[in-house]
Amino acid sequence: MGRWLVGLPAAMLPAGLALPALSAVGDPQHAGPLYFVTCLAVAVAFAAVGIRLSRGSRAAAVMGVAIVALASLLLEQASYPGAAAVVAAALGWGIGALVEWPPERRWRAISGLIGGSETLVLLRFGLGVWQAGLALIAIALWCCWRSLGSGGQSHAPGRAPRAAYLGVAGLLALFSAFWVGSTSPSVEWFGQLTYHGPRDRNEVALTFDDGPNGAATAEIGRFLADRGVHATFFLVGKAVVRDPGTATALLSDGHIVANHSYNHGAFSYLDPSYPELMQTQRAIAERVGVCPALFRPPHGTHTWFMSRIVSGHGMRLVTWDVSAKDWVEDDAVRLAKNILAKVKPGSIILLHDGIDGIPPVDRSVVVKALPAILDGLKARGLKPVALDVLLGTPPYLPLSECLPAVADGAAR
Repeated sequence: MGRWLVGLPAAMLPAGLALPALSAVGDPQHAGPLYFVTCLAVAVAFAAVGIRLSRGSRAAAVMGVAIVALASLLLEQASYPGAAAVVAAALGWGIGALVEWPPERRWRAISGLIGGSETLVLLRFGLGVWQAGLALIAIALWCCWRSLGSGGQSHAPGRAPRAAYLGVAGLLALFSAFWVGSTSPSVEWFGQLTYHGPRDRNEVALTFDDGPNGAATAEIGRFLADRGVHATFFLVGKAVVRDPGTATALLSDGHIVANHSYNHGAFSYLDPSYPELMQTQRAIAERVGVCPALFRPPHGTHTWFMSRIVSGHGMRLVTWDVSAKDWVEDDAVRLAKNILAKVKPGSIILLHDGIDGIPPVDRSVVVKALPAILDGLKARGLKPVALDVLLGTPPYLPLSECLPAVADGAAR
């Protein structure tokens, strides 16, 4: 029994990494082995350094408990590969402070890896994240107690390596929490957001990002209108400036047009003032004639500053709860199947009629998948509606909110 208890921290490496690796790619069957191995390698590397620097350090053992606890609670929230890799590093670093791994007892690593397969089953299919987190914390506490009981005399590093370990460990833990919190579309640590509608009504919302994308957007918009379905299109400002006609056609077909930043940059969300919000508002107002009340950040990434700015302008930050990574999918049948496998009443479904607001882009996989998606929703008794209907919120603000000159002119 003792061998398994000592080996279980090592088991957390493959077991704990499985969950963020799976969630980061959208669904289990798309969790590529290369990505999983990369995350595992990151964790092992950080664990090895932690073992080297922290052995015998009581402070490091306590820090390890805290990091393992935090990482276990971040597992299900890691929705992007980068975030999952950061959690992997934090998890490995924390485990490194707890695992005693003398060369003469290498069988502990083997027992840990074997136990990892069992822990993986519990984490992925049996226990919820809170139960799994408590289990990992309990194991970490046991290891910490064992380390403290040894008196910290074995192979203890100097003060400088310990201090470096503790500093890096603390920064890594904080960075993990920030990255996961800012990149997950369902985490509200950095301000209020909406990622689904009421669960007690059989309605869902189809949303499309990164357009307008010329013919692809026009085809999607017309097809939905012919089927009597109204969707919400989150438009990129620079694409609206380049192709206002397609955006206007969406409005004419009864769809909702909304704000999706101006440049769709990967790191623009880190700007505390986030000027792209109003830049896009003006672009849409001037060329389409409406002032959106709905905003979706590129990639779903957001900060407290962004949330404050969005709400300060009377807008609503909307993300999603259903995605099948259609920007990397090339099989329309599989795309529709994956969407329908996740959808439930109140779901906000993420699809893309463009890519990063840079037309022209081939989105035929989405066009081909739409008939099966609509038929599947109907078979499940779910009605696709625009976001304003699903959320019970106005889709647009007064035009003067986007174009102050309009208000000034009216006042004169």
